[in-house]
Amino acid sequence: MTEILLVDDHALFRAGLRLLVSTILRNVQVFEACSLAEALETARAREGISLCLLDLVLEDGGGLDALAAFRRAAPEIAVVVVSATQDAATIRACLDAGAMSFVPKSMPAAALTQALRRVLSGHVFLPEQVLPAAPSPGARSGLSRRQRDVLSALARGLPTKSIARELGISDHTVKENLTGLFQALRVTNRTEAVIVASRLGLTEGSDVG
Repeated sequence: MTEILLVDDHALFRAGLRLLVSTILRNVQVFEACSLAEALETARAREGISLCLLDLVLEDGGGLDALAAFRRAAPEIAVVVVSATQDAATIRACLDAGAMSFVPKSMPAAALTQALRRVLSGHVFLPEQVLPAAPSPGARSGLSRRQRDVLSALARGLPTKSIARELGISDHTVKENLTGLFQALRVTNRTEAVIVASRLGLTEGSDVG
């Protein structure tokens, strides 16, 4: 049973999102929150939640502060931002703050469904405006198995300590693999790594449900 948390202060949008999620995943339990406080309380109470669909505008705060607060409180939960704001700067800032993906609310219904289907399968989804143009495919074969494991965890927004704990390796080993990963992808930071890897199709994770 997959447990997912929907965080949005509009009940109608939550209802529609809940219906979409339930249609895409067979065995899913969906929890809802209309505020950051309620989201944090639910995340603490339900240890099985693996994914959070988070709006950037909430009753008790919003924007990157809400995302950062949730990531601090529940670093093991992958966060997908679902927002009406969709400029490239905001999307990159969300990725910098630890979001796994960014899904614009303004997408047509069919495209939104496909985007949600992708993130609910454990894959990264990013709007076209932040994806680089056709990066070199050489990185596909240049990554080691460990670097791919680190990249998969990185794409979910996990911090170094959480990646080390999940993979059973040291923080130092994670950092070494990040260095090699950045060199292979020709990037300088985590956000760029996720963006380029997404374009190359290297962020395909295991299914969530």
